[in-house]
Amino acid sequence: MGRFGHNIIAFFFLAFATVHSQENQFVSGVLLDSETLEPISFASIRVKNRAVGVISNNDGSFRVPLKFRELNDTLHISSMGYDSKEIVISSLRPKDINQLYLNPMLVQLEEVTLSASKKSRRDRNAGNDKDKPVTAEDIIAKAIEKIPLNYPFNPQSYVGYYRDYQWKSGGYTNLNEAIVEVFDKGFGTLDYEESNTRIYEYSRNTNFPIDSLSERLYDYGEYKTKTIPRAYLNSYGGNEFVILRIMDAIRNYNTFSYSYVDHLDTDFVKNHDFTIEDDTSLDGLPLYVIDIYKHNRRIMVRGKIYISKDNFEIVKLEYATYDALLGTRKISKTSRRIEDRLLYRTVVEYKKEDHKMFPSYISFSNKFEVKVPPVFTVKDVLIDFENQRFEIAFNRVPLHFKVLKDKNYNISYKGKGIDVEKVVLADSVTVQLYPKMNLGDQALEIFYKEPGEIAKDDFRIVMDNIIDMDGNKLDYSETYSLMQFREFFVQQRKPVVQYPDKHLYMDKNWPIFQDQPIVKPDNYSDFWMNTPLRNEGAIIK
Repeated sequence: MGRFGHNIIAFFFLAFATVHSQENQFVSGVLLDSETLEPISFASIRVKNRAVGVISNNDGSFRVPLKFRELNDTLHISSMGYDSKEIVISSLRPKDINQLYLNPMLVQLEEVTLSASKKSRRDRNAGNDKDKPVTAEDIIAKAIEKIPLNYPFNPQSYVGYYRDYQWKSGGYTNLNEAIVEVFDKGFGTLDYEESNTRIYEYSRNTNFPIDSLSERLYDYGEYKTKTIPRAYLNSYGGNEFVILRIMDAIRNYNTFSYSYVDHLDTDFVKNHDFTIEDDTSLDGLPLYVIDIYKHNRRIMVRGKIYISKDNFEIVKLEYATYDALLGTRKISKTSRRIEDRLLYRTVVEYKKEDHKMFPSYISFSNKFEVKVPPVFTVKDVLIDFENQRFEIAFNRVPLHFKVLKDKNYNISYKGKGIDVEKVVLADSVTVQLYPKMNLGDQALEIFYKEPGEIAKDDFRIVMDNIIDMDGNKLDYSETYSLMQFREFFVQQRKPVVQYPDKHLYMDKNWPIFQDQPIVKPDNYSDFWMNTPLRNEGAIIK
């Protein structure tokens, strides 16, 4: 798309969102690539000299409380692969969506010897010679090895904006938002067991559509009303925030996180292929960029890992899994059709503060399928012993010429078939099936028994090719697909001085937006919900 086309898109969603922004006491903006005019998602927007900030949304939008404009504060904006930028907040218009542009960074490549090929184990063990080639495997292995040095093993807390939502028909659905504080006892502890969360505020945003069917818990039972194709996800009692935390493979480096990362410290390198790409940087920090790839008969993985060149910190991990069985047997890793096959994606980014790496944001999304309850169903099936017939009642009026055909019924008792002699319409929604009752027919065994002697599992009626007056097929369930998103953006980090009382923590096995304890601290006004724009043009990556 040319530059003119991008301008049209940008104008559409910016104009649409202006009305919404006026309803709140915020200064709003959107980050765009200065060359392509594409939105820049997951950029860091910090209030300079204050320990607070936000991360830009998928459509590049963000908002900052108006009070920071009145205090004449400055925004520091940074994003992977772009030059950092500072903006005086007072220069931004409070009643508009301010368009801010970041320039793609020109990285000066260093003259180092890098190889994307794999080395033998013997060569890797002898890799103390600085003149020997450095492989992608070596870089990643060293980064994992240095996690205990580069990440906090002492207790920290993280206050931030959390949301979960679904993406349906090009828009946000079932948007839930919260301000939460995570109490993390450090990388030396098991996150799920030891970390706890306090909720400052949560809300169900009714400005966005609600889909009650897709809000249900995952169901892998008999009816499979809500499932992830080719994958299984524990619902943890419907607590999407807990699911999100588990998907941080860096924080959970020494325990299982998700397939095929598995245990990051022992499995990640051996489970994937890697290729070194051109360097990039974040806030002046030079980074290795390593492509992650895996392909088997069922699954394809694509991702990237960003590692600092000076101290081998893992700054960012992008990981996506795709269905390799849809359509063609194998799909190229550069195919444009790959996003149609997405099963799940996780993105996590850390930032350096005080010589350690702390979480900046984490996002986890997955495709799921919802089975819609059938419109046309059977209400009841009766055995009329007195009149020696079967009676079927539907919930809607069936199409007569379909429902009266005897060949559309398959009746059996104890595995043996029963022939239908005639079908009679008793009323608009009820049919009566009269079986053949000749000597040797299986129906005789039923009707010469007492009603209590007929076991439910021994009797079976299967109906086919029956529709109602509106064309709905009997017991037909439609299935539709959506994307589920969970995102947490850190606004403030602080060392833990004192832990709250246990009864103030979120219940990990209960939905975050249902009957959880709410505790607002004195400085609650320092934090805010970075609600996305209500538009149809947002880009979900």
